[in-house]
Amino acid sequence: MKILPEMGAGQGVAPLSPESAATPPGAGEFRRLLTQVIDWQQEADQAIRQSLLGEKDLHEVMLALERASLGVKVLVQVRNKVLQAYEELSRMSL
Repeated sequence: MKILPEMGAGQGVAPLSPESAATPPGAGEFRRLLTQVIDWQQEADQAIRQSLLGEKDLHEVMLALERASLGVKVLVQVRNKVLQAYEELSRMSL
């Protein structure tokens, strides 16, 4: 929800658009990260195929594999932090 600066009483809250009401904050960034990791995995698969055909050097394949691996590790850590935050919130008494 956006708060508009220097508005009169009762007019400080901007209306939510249907898109922003359905999408939680930060979801676009996570979606972008997820699609990037998927792209890295597909590039690594393609690099392996090209290496087997003799079209790519081994070091290029290893770089592509390591980038895909690091991307998956980042996603796992993000998932772990989200689960940890959820568990902490669920333990709070209201």
